[in-house]
Amino acid sequence: MKIGYLGPDGTFSQLAASKLEKSLSNVDVEKVAYASIPSLIAAAGSGEVDAAVLPIENSLEGGVNTTLDCLAFECDLSITKEILIKVRQNLLSKTDMKNIKKIYSHPQPIGQCSRFLAKNFSNVEIVYTNSTAQAAAFAAKDTSSAALGGESLADKYSLNILAQGIEDNPGNTTRFVVAKKNPPPIAEADKTSIVFNVDNKPGALFKMLSIFDIFGINMVKIESRPAKTVLGEYVFFVDINGSTKDENIERDLEIVKYKSTFFKILGTYKEEKNGRD
Repeated sequence: MKIGYLGPDGTFSQLAASKLEKSLSNVDVEKVAYASIPSLIAAAGSGEVDAAVLPIENSLEGGVNTTLDCLAFECDLSITKEILIKVRQNLLSKTDMKNIKKIYSHPQPIGQCSRFLAKNFSNVEIVYTNSTAQAAAFAAKDTSSAALGGESLADKYSLNILAQGIEDNPGNTTRFVVAKKNPPPIAEADKTSIVFNVDNKPGALFKMLSIFDIFGINMVKIESRPAKTVLGEYVFFVDINGSTKDENIERDLEIVKYKSTFFKILGTYKEEKNGRD
């Protein structure tokens, strides 16, 4: 089985892919790194890999927009599993803090460490990278710079850990999902993700969300994103407790689909609680 993840090695996405590998008993696994989320999703869609491990949400920074948009509009993959990874960010460099003139990292860690950066590096240039591993590679070559990322990157790129646990909240957790093309049903599924939009009319969203209340369905997340059509049009990502095989949810989603101008089930899968299956 080939598992794709956002690389290169040393990223939290690789940790999530390794966690998935450990959960697969009696299966030979090959992990393949990709440079971007769109290229990873394209590989899963074409069959180049059997599954894509995708960051979808962080407890501090919210949804990962590229993943949400790709799953909603650009592919026919389905979510089959979620993986929670506790994220601890570190400041990595070959110099000391007073000599740092530039800091590299992916936008998510930069957002997760905003208070630390504002307090200690308010006048330092921040450079966005495709991954924390790429940031560490840049910092290894540029001796007046630093990177934000996981502790494992220090050994891999011969960097010093100048500060540990610099995220704004110690409960910082990233939620990953495993996405596959045409997966079989998940027998113990207890969580479902959907995306839809509604007419741009007063009360339209309220009426749509009221449907979940009528059927006694718990929404654990709702998030909006631009609909990629015209300015002011949005789609809504909703996670609910339960499986599409549940009678109440099946009836509820039929009505939501009927009343939506765009509707898609992103997946029905087993919820992971507190970082443990």
